[in-house]
Amino acid sequence: MTRQALVTGAGGGIGAAIVHRLAADGCDVMATDVAPEPRVVLPETVDYLPFDLLRDDVQALFGSVDERGLDYLVNAAGVALFDEDGSALDTSEDVWETTLGVNLHAMRRVTVEAVPHLRRGRGRSIVNVASVAGLRGMDSPLDAYQVSKAAVVSLSRSLALQLGPEGIRCNTVCPGAILTPMIDYLYQRAPGRRGDMENRTPLRRLGLPGDVAGAVAFLLSDDAAFVTATDLVVDGGWMAQIK
Repeated sequence: MTRQALVTGAGGGIGAAIVHRLAADGCDVMATDVAPEPRVVLPETVDYLPFDLLRDDVQALFGSVDERGLDYLVNAAGVALFDEDGSALDTSEDVWETTLGVNLHAMRRVTVEAVPHLRRGRGRSIVNVASVAGLRGMDSPLDAYQVSKAAVVSLSRSLALQLGPEGIRCNTVCPGAILTPMIDYLYQRAPGRRGDMENRTPLRRLGLPGDVAGAVAFLLSDDAAFVTATDLVVDGGWMAQIK
């Protein structure tokens, strides 16, 4: 029987790559993003729903989930307000609230609504997209983003422990430097920054959205049936270094 998946933040970047991977793997995919239309072409079989995670009723996301239940939930929606975020000592309340609102609070609300549907599904797997910034500090503070992703890691582990007895798994992927539209403009603005990041990464390249999508697909799949409460780092080896 075909498995059903819901992916948030699916309009472009990592989220869209995850949608493409799951569709290629034979899943029925429901994709959502705040954009009225996805920023990239998604497979024709994908059901795309424009949705504002901060303002719209989360229950509406699950209106098309049928009696099979939901097999996979991927919380990929996220924001990093690079030009406005910084030290918690002087970051504005709007930046703080927006970043945590999308990256953490919306993720929690979606997951709460998804769990009853996951209980009816077969896959019973949640993957939350966090970041290496949630596991380590950064050269320059991006505190709202870092705190939100650290909270995603912590909440995911707690949910894994709570839902494990029901057979529902919950893991995170923690990407490093991934070339997405969210950060590409930074490299366009300062070309040397990209080369520096590539040189700091043992694999000597930036990650691609497909690299993260592959890790997500594994964690969702039955190949990871005994994997839960785990943070899978996808960073080309960057975190293994002492610098």
